[in-house]
Amino acid sequence: MGYRILIVDDSPMSRILLREMLESMGHQVIGEADSGSAGLEAYGKLKPDLMTLDISLPDMDGIQVLRELRRTSNGAKVVLVSGNDQKKILDQAKVLKAPLVCKPFDIKTLTGALSIAAGSPAPGGIR
Repeated sequence: MGYRILIVDDSPMSRILLREMLESMGHQVIGEADSGSAGLEAYGKLKPDLMTLDISLPDMDGIQVLRELRRTSNGAKVVLVSGNDQKKILDQAKVLKAPLVCKPFDIKTLTGALSIAAGSPAPGGIR
């Protein structure tokens, strides 16, 4: 059985690609948001099993969104998505115990990150 997933990304193309990948993997995309504040609001309303969260958002960065989620929704399960592979982002993802996938990524990488976020064992190679 797949997860109910919320996609938070300001790029319409990234949201489309993520939706297609996730649905092809058997997951249900229950909502999309194009900013951090919209993502937080949608998370509260939709109560997804998992969230994919872009690092670069127009109103607040994904790390800020994740920190707020962890403060208000203790069990939030998040996969961070980034278009760049900066050490600072990698370090913050590790501190927040959230898997990070860097664009472009494939289904295998996304599957592993979702497994880590959900607390299941995952194949190697996922940060």
